[in-house]
Formats: sequence, structure tokens, C-alpha cells
Amino acid sequence: MENTKANTVLNYCNDVFFKYTLSREDEGSVYARNTIIERVTGIKVKESTVQNPNLDPGTIGKKRIILDVHVKDEKGRFFNLEMQTTYAGVAEMMRFEFYGARALNNQLDSSEKYKDLKPVYQIIFIEKCAWNNKNLINHYQMRNEQGEDESKHPLIRRTYIHLPVINEIAKKKAIQQMDDFEQLCFLFENNAKNDILESKERLVKVFVNKYEEMQKDDELWSTAMAIQMGEARYRYGLEDSFEEGMKEGIIKGKAEGKVEGRIEGERQLLHRLMEAKYQEDCTAWLQSLTEDQLHIVSSLILKCDTLEAVKKQVHTADTM
Repeated sequence: MENTKANTVLNYCNDVFFKYTLSREDEGSVYARNTIIERVTGIKVKESTVQNPNLDPGTIGKKRIILDVHVKDEKGRFFNLEMQTTYAGVAEMMRFEFYGARALNNQLDSSEKYKDLKPVYQIIFIEKCAWNNKNLINHYQMRNEQGEDESKHPLIRRTYIHLPVINEIAKKKAIQQMDDFEQLCFLFENNAKNDILESKERLVKVFVNKYEEMQKDDELWSTAMAIQMGEARYRYGLEDSFEEGMKEGIIKGKAEGKVEGRIEGERQLLHRLMEAKYQEDCTAWLQSLTEDQLHIVSSLILKCDTLEAVKKQVHTADTM
């Protein structure tokens, strides 16, 4: 995926937009949600319910956006699914495993017995090829050295959809010859390239229509754009381009509409960067800061090695 994409348009694989499209309960969203689940896992979905549909601009951006879905299949069996789009990094790969384990643990918190635990499926659209193959889709579960499954009924199944691979597939067959899921992956990886927006596949049409729909929500759209720009800057070189990325995110936020949305976008961007650097939760503290204080923090994050050092300098600036 081209690095410049984040600077020009909101990506179709943007995690805010991904959740917006699949968390609604209208006919299109339900169809897209169930179709992706079936294409990736093989589960024949009868019912699916999103457990965390909230997309309040005041809360998104404070942590990874994951779609938590409870599914009932045609045989009456129940499954827990987590769906997300993300980039690849050492911390991210560890995070995926942690989330899977936490999803199981949360069931026990609900007074479930071990024998009643529901299998957890993780569906992860990722912007990187697998390290050992060129598959579009890779399924993982626990196995031994001979490749034999640990259990016939594994509790965690993790599936990666490696988006860059779709461009290799596109070299071998035209977009019109791809199935609906492959076309969706092409849309995620390439945005509006090669007339993909003209696809006749219903799955793709749902995302295209939802994209137009979300643009009408100025605050949500500007927040999604600010988060996207901040992530791109962090991924491609925090030290060299954080301040530039912040400025671009703010400019874009203004162009999209509300001042409140711009400030919240800046707050959420800082949260993600500080969480990655300091490995501490600074949510409550950032929420207490004024706009001027947020600007001070944005300049300190590159200089201070600890969160406590940032807080002290912000406090010092206030008393001067």
C-alpha cells in the first residue's frame, strides 16, 4: 500500500470506517458482516450481534478499534469473533494473541464453566505479507512439530488476511474475475484504483455506500482522518515527521468541519503515540488537558523519555 495514501483520502481499510460499516444493524451492514465471517471462517451465520457498536468520537482512538461479534450458526452453535484492520509490528502481533486470550477470559468472568467456553475466532486484515508464504489468507491454531492439531476443538483460531497479496492476484486475473471477498481486499488495499468502485458485487457495494454515508458525519470523518494520519506518521518515522503529521491532521480536521472534532482528533492521536512510547494508560490525564496543553504535549513527546517527565513539564509551563 502506498504510504502517501494516508495523506490524501480516508482509506477503505481505516479501522474507524471498518467498524462503522460492520457495526450497524441495517440490511447492508448485516450482510457484509455475515459474508466476511463466512468467507473467512466457513461458519454459516444465522445470526450475528455486535457487542460494541459505539462510535462516539469522544471515545474512539483511545485504544485499538476491534469489532466484537457474537455469532450463532445454522446448527445453533455459538462463537465469539473479533474483527479488525491494522498494520504489522512486533507489539501488534503480541497484542493479537493477548486479545484472543482475553476474549476467552472474559467468558469466565461471565460465570461460564470451562466446558461451556465458546470458540474465539480472530479475523485480522493486515497490511503485510506473511513471513513464510504468499497466501492471501492464513489460518492459525496450536499445532505440534509435525503439524498435528493440539485439539479437535481449539478455543482460539486466528486468521490473517494479508492485503498486499491481492495485488499479486490482480496480476493473474482481472478484477471482474475475482470473487466478492477478493474484490473487497482489493478495495481495502487500493482504494478507488482500477474502477473497483464500479464493482457489481454486493459486498463491495455495501462498503462503497457506507463510505459515502460516513462522509456526512463531519466529526466522525475528521476524527477518523486525524487518527489515520497520526498512525501513518508513527509507522513511517515518528522522530522525523510527528510534528508535520500533527499539523496535517489538524488542517484536515478543520477542512472537514468542527473545531471540537479537531481537538478530539489531536487528543486521540497523542493517546496512541504516548501509549506506544510509554506503555502507560494516559487516557484520563489527556482528557483533563486544554487545547493549549495538548499543543505542549505534542512537542514534549519526542523529548521526554517517561510519561512522568511530560506531566512535570506541562505542570511547569502552567505555573510560569
